[in-house]
Amino acid sequence: MTLRQAQGTVWRQVRSMTAWTRVCAGVLIIVVGAALLAGVVSPFDPDRTVLTSRNALPIFLDPTSAHLLGADGIGRDTLSRTLHGTRTSLLIAAVGLIVGSLVGLTLGLTAGFFGGVWDRLVMLAVNFQQSVPLTLLILVGLVMFGRGIGVLMIFIGLARWETYARVIRGLVLSAREQPFVDAARSYGAPPVRIILRHVLPNTVSYYIVLMVLSFPPVMLLESALSFIGIGVQPPTATLGQMIGEGRTYLATNPWSSMVPSAVLVLMAYCVHVIGEWLRSRVQVRFADR
Repeated sequence: MTLRQAQGTVWRQVRSMTAWTRVCAGVLIIVVGAALLAGVVSPFDPDRTVLTSRNALPIFLDPTSAHLLGADGIGRDTLSRTLHGTRTSLLIAAVGLIVGSLVGLTLGLTAGFFGGVWDRLVMLAVNFQQSVPLTLLILVGLVMFGRGIGVLMIFIGLARWETYARVIRGLVLSAREQPFVDAARSYGAPPVRIILRHVLPNTVSYYIVLMVLSFPPVMLLESALSFIGIGVQPPTATLGQMIGEGRTYLATNPWSSMVPSAVLVLMAYCVHVIGEWLRSRVQVRFADR
């Protein structure tokens, strides 16, 4: 596909969006872009404490304030910490999502294609995973391996792999009975080639939709862990950690919690809207076949 064809495909997809989906996509691009450029656009050092600015009001409530969105209980700029916290939360959620989705995709593909004992073992692991609380698994992992960001990424991702495995397995069970798979087998194609060249392409669309729809729950899970103090440790900022720290000052300075809460809810909602649009497109495309 040439660059011109790729651009045409992108524009056709954009034109097929509803107006509200375009708005959500635009908002998401702005928020993610600001987070990625946090080191450039942040007006202050996110970890710098200025005791004279403790619980400073936003500038639209106090024109003398030096902080656009106020400051927290120890004088750190809320806007700067929100930008850096959004970047950290997005990074953890994105890496965790990729880890979990790849594990689930691999197990779902192999279990559905080969069946037999391996299929039963994978489904046994899926049922076990769904019967154990996610928070408990993550707590055990953090206690055993520490509270580093890398450890948190892995365990957040592994906490949702079973969703991908179950859905992909069902798709593969249907795809492996198709004539093109029988034809590939008759030509002596090895199983790995059949999976990668014939079965996987028929599951990619659903896999992408699953990833997009799973992103808000993964991001909220990371924020919930940071909120209760078992996620990323200070002074590194995350959205959940900021919300948890600001709850002490809700009566006097709600902005230190309201701003990261608003960003978290906004991102989760926008991703959900885009995911629902993607799901409708995939369903329409497969219905037309």
